[in-house]
Amino acid sequence: MTRLILPCLLVSSLLVSGCINRTPPTPALTQSQLDTALSNSETRMTENIANLCQDWQGQQQQHSEQLQQIENNQQQIDNSLASIQTQLQQHFDKPAQVVVAKPAECPKPSATPSSTKDLGNKIVVGRVEWLWIEAINRVYEARVDTGATTSSISALDITPFEKDGKRWVRFKLAPDDGDDSFEVEAPLVRYVRIRQASSDTLDRRPVAALTVRLGKMTEVAEFTLTDRTQMTYPILLGREFLRDVAVVDVARENVQPKPEIMAGQNQPAAVSKSKKK
Repeated sequence: MTRLILPCLLVSSLLVSGCINRTPPTPALTQSQLDTALSNSETRMTENIANLCQDWQGQQQQHSEQLQQIENNQQQIDNSLASIQTQLQQHFDKPAQVVVAKPAECPKPSATPSSTKDLGNKIVVGRVEWLWIEAINRVYEARVDTGATTSSISALDITPFEKDGKRWVRFKLAPDDGDDSFEVEAPLVRYVRIRQASSDTLDRRPVAALTVRLGKMTEVAEFTLTDRTQMTYPILLGREFLRDVAVVDVARENVQPKPEIMAGQNQPAAVSKSKKK
C-alpha cells in the first residue's frame, strides 16, 4: 500500500509544479543591449559631473569677484587712513600760531552834548533840581530820590479842615531850619503809612496836592507832609513824580533851568514857625 502512495505523491508534485511555472522566464540581455545601457548611464553621469563642475566654477568666480571687491575696499580704507595720518602729522608739525586779541574798543561818545535837558519825550534831571511851588510862588531846591515811592515836602502845624464840602489841609511850609515859614492850604488827597528806616513803627502822614514846575514842566503832584527842617533839602521828589516824564542822571545837578517866579502873582508873607516838640 505504501509503495502505491509514494508514486502517486510524486506524480501529483510534478503536475502542480508544471502548472506553477507556466510564466515564461525573462530573457537575458544581449551584449548589444548591455553596452547601450552602460553607454547611456555613462553619458548621464558625465553630464551630471559637467553640470556640477560648471556650478562649482561659477561659485568660484563669484567668490573671486567678492574677494577682489573686499581687497579694493581695504585698499581705499588704507589710503584714507594714510591721508588722515599725513594731515595730522602736518598739523602737529606746524608751529603754534599766537592769536593776539584786539582790545575792546570803547563805544564812541554820543554826539549829544552834556548839557542836554531832554531825551525824546522825557526831561533829564540830576540828583538835585530847582522846583517852583505855585501856592507860595517861590523856588526851592529838591532832592531827586528814585528809592522813594512818594514825594514829600517839609511841613509844620498840619491841620486838616473842610472847604466847600471837600477835605483840605493847612500847614506851614518850612523850607529850612530858620524862623521863616509860609502858610499853605491845599487839597487833602489821602493818608499814607510810612515806615522810617530808623524805626519799626508806622507814621501816618497826610498827602496834599500841590502845583509845581520843574524846568518847563508844570504838574499837579502829590506830596506827603512831614517835618524835613533837619534835612538838607526841604523837598524830595520820588518815583511817582518822575515816572513816565523824567530820566535821572545822578552824575549831574540842576540840569533843568531854574523856574522863574511868576510876575503878578502874590507871594505870601513869611510867618514864624511853631514846631511841635
